[in-house]
Amino acid sequence: MNRENLREHKYIITDDPYFEGRVSDHFKKIRANVLTLSELEKTVEESQQNIAKVLFYLSRHELEKNHSSIHEFLKLHPSVMCSFIIRAPIDYTGFQALAIEEELFFTNVPDDAPLIFLIKAVVNAFTSLQMVVDKFELQKRINISTNEISKLTRIGISLANEKDFTKLLRDILNSAREISNSDSGSLYLVEKDEKGNPRNLRFKISALDLTSDEFILPINKKSIAGYVAFTGKQLNIPNVYELSGKEEYHFNNDFDKMSHYYSKSMLVVPMKDHHDEVVGVIQLINRKKNFHSKLSLEQMKTGHVLEYDKYAEELVMAVAGQAAVAIQNNNLVHDIETLFEGFVTASVSAIESRDPTTSGHSFRVAQYTVGLAESVNQIEVGRFKDIVFNPAQIKEIRYASLLHDFGKVGVREKVLVKAKKLEDYELDLIRWRFHFIIKDVEAKLAQKKIDYLKKHGNSGYSEFEQSIQLEYEMEKQKMEEMVRVISQSNEPTILEEGNSNFLEEISKLTYQTTEGGNISLLHPKEFSFLSIRKGSLDFEERREIESHVEHTFQFLSKIPWTRELKMVPAIAHGHHEKLNGGGYPRGLSAVEIPVQAKMMAIADIFDALTDKDRPYKKAVPLERAFDILKMEVRDQHIDGDLLDVFIENQVYEKVLQKRLEGS
Repeated sequence: MNRENLREHKYIITDDPYFEGRVSDHFKKIRANVLTLSELEKTVEESQQNIAKVLFYLSRHELEKNHSSIHEFLKLHPSVMCSFIIRAPIDYTGFQALAIEEELFFTNVPDDAPLIFLIKAVVNAFTSLQMVVDKFELQKRINISTNEISKLTRIGISLANEKDFTKLLRDILNSAREISNSDSGSLYLVEKDEKGNPRNLRFKISALDLTSDEFILPINKKSIAGYVAFTGKQLNIPNVYELSGKEEYHFNNDFDKMSHYYSKSMLVVPMKDHHDEVVGVIQLINRKKNFHSKLSLEQMKTGHVLEYDKYAEELVMAVAGQAAVAIQNNNLVHDIETLFEGFVTASVSAIESRDPTTSGHSFRVAQYTVGLAESVNQIEVGRFKDIVFNPAQIKEIRYASLLHDFGKVGVREKVLVKAKKLEDYELDLIRWRFHFIIKDVEAKLAQKKIDYLKKHGNSGYSEFEQSIQLEYEMEKQKMEEMVRVISQSNEPTILEEGNSNFLEEISKLTYQTTEGGNISLLHPKEFSFLSIRKGSLDFEERREIESHVEHTFQFLSKIPWTRELKMVPAIAHGHHEKLNGGGYPRGLSAVEIPVQAKMMAIADIFDALTDKDRPYKKAVPLERAFDILKMEVRDQHIDGDLLDVFIENQVYEKVLQKRLEGS
């Protein structure tokens, strides 16, 4: 199998004289030189300083005979990575007693095993060896790069912490020069027009003269810096004075003449932001062996100036990336805030699109809660005198309020918008059932009339017909009364005791049809829903609605909030908690509920009471809303002191006035 020179330095050492012939059809999969044990030294000679991957495919007898010499060979040649496939039964474990490390043994393959098993074992063994080699090479590269990585880390920390923009630019240029051992350099920033399109390139700072006046370069391919800004590609020029003239860009030596400098090697890289747009250009000049050494003019013209290699390019590009992040930080913060504001608005719209009857609820709750927080900020005496919300915390309260109901996207729509205890079709089904019964009663009574005429003729029929009609009217009236009570009980108001008892009686009644079948006047499920004492939801549906708080918390917890907004999930999570511990979802006590959540609870209840757009209930007058909120205080559900601040400062006034004007 020596018919081609394999650059991978893969070898199979075997004592099987038929091995090559057996695997010849699978050479492309194996791609290795086949040698005998006596030719083992060739693996080192041919691979020279490179790593050799050697697979021993030996019989158990050959291995047991030569394991000591193989072990010595491996000790002397650490560049040989090896593995063993033993020609032996699968249950052979004799290799455990040999001098060779047990982890080097890959598998056993009996001589009578199918060829495909052998091929797969060989391929897998080489794959395993390659992984070992890759790990070795990676570790080598890591060790070499440790110093540069440390530098990049320090640079990144320094740039991230620098707030002074002018000093930041100077640090960027100096960092790029230091990590690439550059003697000089310059930094340019891209300026944009009103539409956000690149307009020109502004020279900001030079390593040679930090007081140089700024000037403008057009962003095109004529100048070196302009070319990099225009194309977004770095330029690595060994000697700017030896450009062929065929390049689209040219070198302007005016700066060299004025400053008595000699630019030779040059590395020019773009600084790109997270949108891959060029925000500036770093231009490095004259790479040298030692960053801290000072080059004379004569030295710049000789071999003291080095070319920038690929590794230097990568390091400078890393610095350029960090620099772009630092430069764009303020813009990105602003853009992120705008983006997040849009996201919050879109999220609220998504909530309200599922339940249009609560349209505007989240925005109003946010206004009420923020207004209450701002009112608390003005208090100088009493319980809240030490509570002051800074602008970031006000924003935190606003976001939590806007998103407090987002978890409703995880609630089924039929439950979310359920206005009455039964769905319309369910109530219609009950009405049709009673309509059928009335018609069946009518049919039964008609049959009685026919039977009477057949048996008695017209004699006394008039009096009999009147009694039948009276019986029909009584049955019909009875059925209609049942339907009336059922319809009344279907409303989401507090169920009257009398209706509750009557419903129970109806649920026990059955009707026998003319065909002999029995019909329940009210099915158990229907009775269960109609028996709901308050509202329109049964226990399971109410639990599903209440689960929206947990859904909200899980959703908000997945957002990587900044330090200033980290309380958003907790505030939104607590808006249905009660001071007495009877709230949900966690049953927190008063001291465990964040004060921001206590404020939102008041805002949430107030808006639910005064909202006039909900079809299943009417808006209550302002004074009645206050009375209900005060009852909530007496029941230890909400904070009375905060409610007093809410009412006394008329936090609600602006929102209600705006709604009044809108209507």
